[in-house]
Amino acid sequence: MNYSKYFVIFIINFLVSILILYKITQLALKWVDVYTKHGSYVVVPDLIGFTLPKSISILKKLGLKYDIDTSRYDPNFKIDQIISFSPEAGDYVKEGRHVYIQVNSKSSQSILPNILNKEKKIAIKLLHANHISVKEIRYINDRRKDTVLKVLYQNKSIQFGYRFPFNQDGVILIIGKGYKKDNFLVPNVIGMNLYSAIYTLENQSFHVINFYYDHAIINPDKNAKVYRQKPDPGIIYDKNKPVELWLTTQELLDQFNEEKDFKHEEKDFKHEEKYFKHEESNMKKKDFKHEEKDFKHEEKDFKHEESNMKKKDFKHEEKDFKHEESNMKKKDFKHEEKDFKHEKNSNCCRKKSKRNSHR
Repeated sequence: MNYSKYFVIFIINFLVSILILYKITQLALKWVDVYTKHGSYVVVPDLIGFTLPKSISILKKLGLKYDIDTSRYDPNFKIDQIISFSPEAGDYVKEGRHVYIQVNSKSSQSILPNILNKEKKIAIKLLHANHISVKEIRYINDRRKDTVLKVLYQNKSIQFGYRFPFNQDGVILIIGKGYKKDNFLVPNVIGMNLYSAIYTLENQSFHVINFYYDHAIINPDKNAKVYRQKPDPGIIYDKNKPVELWLTTQELLDQFNEEKDFKHEEKDFKHEEKYFKHEESNMKKKDFKHEEKDFKHEEKDFKHEESNMKKKDFKHEEKDFKHEESNMKKKDFKHEEKDFKHEKNSNCCRKKSKRNSHR
């Protein structure tokens, strides 16, 4: 039996099968390349800052599709501008690829979150999260450094929960900038005993304290009360400079406070009296002006009525004159008509008499 013949046939069939399989694979790969557009790439453009309609137009020209996200707001961009997109600018993608774009959107009314007494960075993040832009940051002297002390909108202070109009133009933040290295706020220790006053001042970093008694006091640490201090409370003062206190007994302090209250009341009374006189003067001026105005109105009304009366009288006289004139004309016409008839009759009589005389 000749096996070599069958072996050769097998080898030939095997090679033919491999060749056919190779050709089929090549055709399949070519079809995949055509179907997937292998080797055909588009460069993703930079869309940041463009408006949505312009971005869509650019993507369509490049043969790219797009998905739009309108859930974000960034105060650094205008409404309807592109905030971000994916894939990034410069990447190579195939035609027909979807580009994911985020548009700066503001679909709802913004409400001021609770940012008072919060740290500056946290407050700004909360504002941006609520679609509120920061127009300006102002710093003032305050021991609460980098803390939001006040929020202004259109130069008016606003509170938590304030509803902004849809076209809001940003808020102004008032931030504490702290004090200089050795400067602190002087506390109010008036009315305190010496022990409490010293403790309060030292707690605010004021350690140089001078105090004076207006007279001898038994157990001054507890019985002596501060009735005057220098510098005054609320002043920004160098902690290395001395704070001076004047002390007296509780009885004298009460008397001093009563005198102080009396002076304040007297001052308030004078202010009220001055205000009352000012108001009274204004009322008199207003009453005089009103009376003058009323007089002018009455004078104007009188002149108007006088003018109307004159016009009415003139019209009546004119009407009467026309009526009389019309009557006169009618009478004259009747008299003339009567005279004419009389003359006519006279002429007829004359003619008859002449005829009779001829006969």
